[in-house]
Amino acid sequence: MPRLRKHAHLLPILTTLTESPGVYQMKNWQWKVIYVGKAKNLKSRVNSYFLRPQDLNPAKKQMVDQVRNIEITITNTEVEALILETNLIKHLHPKYNILMKDDKNLSYIKITNTPIPELIRTRKKNSDGWQYFWPYVSNVSGIVRYIRRLFRIRACRVQFAREKEKITVTDRAGKTLPCMDYYIGLCPAPCILRDENIHEHDENIQKARDFLKGKYADVIRTIEEQMKERAKKMDFEWAQELKDILMGVRNIMEYQSVRDKIEGDHDIVVLYEKNSRFFVWITQIRESRVIGNIRFELESRLDMTHEELLSDFLAAHYIESEVDMPDTIALEMIVSDEAIQRYFREKKVAVDAPKQWPRYELLNFTRNQLREYAYKSELATLENKTLTRWHMVHILDRLGYPIPKSGSIRFECYDISHTHGYFTVASRVVIENGKTKNSDYKKYNIKTLQKGEIDDFASLKEVLFRRTLEWLELWNFPNLLIIDGGKWQLSHAIEGIHMGVQKFSELWKWETSGFFTQNSFLLDSLDTLPPICSLAKREEEIFLPWDSKSIIFEKGTPELMVLQKARDEAHRFSITANRQTRTKSMKKNLLEELPWFWPATRKKLLKLAGSIDGIRSLSEESLLSVCTKSQVETLRDHGLI
Repeated sequence: MPRLRKHAHLLPILTTLTESPGVYQMKNWQWKVIYVGKAKNLKSRVNSYFLRPQDLNPAKKQMVDQVRNIEITITNTEVEALILETNLIKHLHPKYNILMKDDKNLSYIKITNTPIPELIRTRKKNSDGWQYFWPYVSNVSGIVRYIRRLFRIRACRVQFAREKEKITVTDRAGKTLPCMDYYIGLCPAPCILRDENIHEHDENIQKARDFLKGKYADVIRTIEEQMKERAKKMDFEWAQELKDILMGVRNIMEYQSVRDKIEGDHDIVVLYEKNSRFFVWITQIRESRVIGNIRFELESRLDMTHEELLSDFLAAHYIESEVDMPDTIALEMIVSDEAIQRYFREKKVAVDAPKQWPRYELLNFTRNQLREYAYKSELATLENKTLTRWHMVHILDRLGYPIPKSGSIRFECYDISHTHGYFTVASRVVIENGKTKNSDYKKYNIKTLQKGEIDDFASLKEVLFRRTLEWLELWNFPNLLIIDGGKWQLSHAIEGIHMGVQKFSELWKWETSGFFTQNSFLLDSLDTLPPICSLAKREEEIFLPWDSKSIIFEKGTPELMVLQKARDEAHRFSITANRQTRTKSMKKNLLEELPWFWPATRKKLLKLAGSIDGIRSLSEESLLSVCTKSQVETLRDHGLI
């Protein structure tokens, strides 16, 4: 990349950026954050600063010349990236973020604690004892309508009061009680003040409260059943409305990670081991906002347990370094060291391992960030190692598989990724002569699972079935097939291979054993398999089909590094494929998620571009004919131009 010569120190960062949405922080040579930005596609957006400097204004050109390092935080959606960006700018006050973000573009969903509760939209979050659920950027009114209709919650503004254990109506708000919503089944009419009606409405409110806290499975199952039922009855209009509600529910599921969900100051601390290297990530929450991340790589002795390592870190970070103390520290495990426990008690800091929403969800968010960082760090380390064909020969020899006398040696590895049972994909990565062969990478959209169904075993079976048909048709067998997982994953992969061989035999109506006898170096009959193994993460155990005992390569050897490289690349690629599939499914609503893009502007823009993808091909002059300068900048921030 000739244009990046001036910024060669950033090349390892820029070439390994993900295409996911998220937030990036640019730091100068004093490691101070000078700019915070958000993007729908981090790779495209961040690289644009260095590949298209002519598009930058003078201030940003000056900023780019000062960049020493870039840190990213991955989010589920662009909306979450906007929330996190706002929080970070308010906390860090970066030099080049001239216009400070405010909360005017954010809205909350609120459940009141009035005698007959309401579910409403609000722009302010007050300390009034009412329940608030995550800030949104757009379409909050639509989400509120979805939830009211789904759980049969009143939509009126009738006012109630409690007098001596009795509830009374204080303001009818111009309504005839009960109103039409009761007669068409959208509300249980608590306004008629019967105990059973009030109780039913309270139960509906509780269901909505549980749903907003993240309990989706029952709701999604109910909607899908109702949708199928209506479709069978040829009631397509109502079925389509249910489908729209289902899409709204799934969109809500995507809004759940980076939110100001809990009051006070908190540190979320996660320890993660990756190939005998230990990493720690701290998500810092101050005044209920995610304001930063801190990463560490720890040195450990071989005889140290995870708890001992975590105890040493807590002592070094919070006691010896004397950092500002939060109200609580959330861990994945409670440390038993009495001295550390006593220290935190004296400082009035609560230390626990949360199991319930919302802090448990923030624990998951931190764990996902750390896992991504650890994988990238490990892949960078492996890339610096010289892994060759000879190391792959050693692996085949140790596993007892045939070794080709000449030509390339090819390993394939498979992994599965999904989001709460949706957008399930499998990845195939290829290692050839010790190097990744990106041109042969492939993703498989899993077709046999029902929506919302989580079954990695069935997914592996399907993808190996499909891959076997390809092997037999094109005769492009790998020298080793690697499955990410243990014995169960291996057995289901083998079942998929047998199904593929059987299907191929039926399709071509050939004598299976005779066909394969001509190529007996690999498959002689339905009972034989291509070279295959599975690699379990915890102890890096390798399992073979015919052996109940595992094989373990010595840690740090090039042979184990080849297998780890294949496994880690498959994991990374499957997550990327899952995100791309999820983003593609949401693409049609993308403009609705952008702040300040009203319906008239969206209509003009789509008419001019023809589609979301067509926006990228428009010149800035064309964009300015239908958009303002700030809207064009928003499109650029989200990677659309």
